[in-house]
Amino acid sequence: MAEMKKVEGLERRELAAGTHPDLTLYECTLKAGCRYEPELLGLDDRMQMFFFVNATGYVATKNRAWNIEEQGIFIPNYKKENFWIEAGEEDLTFVHIIGVMNAYDEKEFIDYHIILPNMRGKSQCFRFTEYYTGKLGSTIESRRLVLDTAFGRWFVGMDDGQGEGAFVGEHVNEHLQQWNYVLPGSHFKYTVDGKEGDAKAGDVYFIPKGASSSAKPVGDGGIHYLWIKFASEGFPVGRDGYPGSEE
Repeated sequence: MAEMKKVEGLERRELAAGTHPDLTLYECTLKAGCRYEPELLGLDDRMQMFFFVNATGYVATKNRAWNIEEQGIFIPNYKKENFWIEAGEEDLTFVHIIGVMNAYDEKEFIDYHIILPNMRGKSQCFRFTEYYTGKLGSTIESRRLVLDTAFGRWFVGMDDGQGEGAFVGEHVNEHLQQWNYVLPGSHFKYTVDGKEGDAKAGDVYFIPKGASSSAKPVGDGGIHYLWIKFASEGFPVGRDGYPGSEE
């Protein structure tokens, strides 16, 4: 991917460099009052999404604007419509997600007929618990920021839990690469294939497909993170003859 141009008032830090060639992640900070107009990308090449970490400012096109009132995600309308992000009275932090799209991803997107651009705050997102959290009694809640398979092999969501009752049980995703970007209010220990790490806000860690992973809070700390999952090798065929819902 070509290097992005420097923008006044925007600081950008690449995350998880080298973990997989199909994903590029940036943690971005836009200074208070500054405006950023990102490059437009094409559906047949790459998708991009913007996850807002704190509530300040707005995102807009010439036809509509959305205030950033909570953590949430914005998906632009590819090359069809320009847009910009403007920080409010405080610096705005966001994660810029850029993923390669193949023919399968493009077909799934077209079949879903998602209307873009789209902005969704976390309170508007579907909540659920995974078998390795809720079934085991964990208080962690998961949210889907983007509808499953709407972008083919790409899945984006977040997990939230606080205190000793919030944990992620040990589990394995056989087909999904996973990146976790740690959100404010977090302090937890995570384990990936037996190796332990300490997670605080702004950290990112990678879980390769087929690796076991788990997480537990440190004291009354929180487990809050944005997750990006990617079926890099596609899915097995499910019982209904379509790419599977096994995950």
